[in-house]
Amino acid sequence: MLTSLWLNIREQGSEGMKGLAGILIAVALLFASAPLRADETAPAAVPSEATLPPAIQKMKDRGGTVYFLGHSYGVDGWRITKDNDETKSMYVYVTPEGGVLMGILLRPDGTNETGAQIEALRAKMGGGQAAVPGADKSSALKTERLYAEIEKAGWVRAGDDKAPYIYVFMNTLCDHCQEFWKELQDPIKSGKLQVRLVPFGQVEDNRLSGAALLSVDNPAAAWDAFIGGDKSALSKDKIKDGMLARIDANTALFRDWKLQGPPFTLYRKPSDGTLAAMVGKPDNTLLLLADVRKEAK
Repeated sequence: MLTSLWLNIREQGSEGMKGLAGILIAVALLFASAPLRADETAPAAVPSEATLPPAIQKMKDRGGTVYFLGHSYGVDGWRITKDNDETKSMYVYVTPEGGVLMGILLRPDGTNETGAQIEALRAKMGGGQAAVPGADKSSALKTERLYAEIEKAGWVRAGDDKAPYIYVFMNTLCDHCQEFWKELQDPIKSGKLQVRLVPFGQVEDNRLSGAALLSVDNPAAAWDAFIGGDKSALSKDKIKDGMLARIDANTALFRDWKLQGPPFTLYRKPSDGTLAAMVGKPDNTLLLLADVRKEAK
């Protein structure tokens, strides 16, 4: 059964997150559907085949390797490869009604859209972490759509912009979020990791300080100071126009996708291009760092 990710917003303190810290869910294309309780381990991921359109599934059953190309001009694109040989690939587009077109997709000006999608796929398989083009408009793969929506959400960067990155939904007043942030300082400062903080929150203090985090010139330093007791570092007067709306949009994204946390972490693994999610603060951040920094195949 295909369902969205389970979400239970808990914005302050650690009580709501007891027992969840350290849960790591390796996800190929779709997250599991069952809710996570504090006394449960994470369920296994639903097989990716369950998310494929029927026509694409049949091609896979016949021995093809399936790659999602993204969504363009109203259709979802797929590359089907025989014997892992790219020269034996065909390109298939599925309409919203389930119809299938085979061939190359051209843009309105006659240029090759399929070619651009192939380049994006190669980048992802080669270690790139960007969202699949147009995935936020697709209904094919839920986790790819979520990842693409987060990429367009309100977030701020901490760390080297060339380092592999993770997205972290967080509340500024969340105990686990603050502890997780402290544990990430060494890899951030050494240039090994980039963290993209996605603040959210309906509680007014979280909402205002989160909007300030999106507004300040040096968000990493400001949140450090805030955690250290300087509440003026993320005070209401630092909020720029439009940032409260971005916080509210982040909160809606977190709620609508039924995510768990905070913190909730999502990232693309450079080693194979798959997506992975983590609920709560991990027991060992070194394992997370190793996962994010594995070289692409």
